[in-house]
Amino acid sequence: MIHKTALIDPRAKIANDVKIGPYSIIGPDVEINEGTEIQSHVFITGRTKIGLNNKIYSFASIGNDPQD
Repeated sequence: MIHKTALIDPRAKIANDVKIGPYSIIGPDVEINEGTEIQSHVFITGRTKIGLNNKIYSFASIGNDPQD
């Protein structure tokens, strides 16, 4: 299930059973495999591949430059 407020680039590769929460943003070069749950307000960008059966918690930022 993908929440209606999630923004997903049409070029991203998302497996059919992936859950994506509200206000999450998924970029164009992202691949998310089966069994993964993306909670709310998650930002995934860059050339990022998320494997099988992961849980990414709210407010995570993956695939971009570190804050420090």
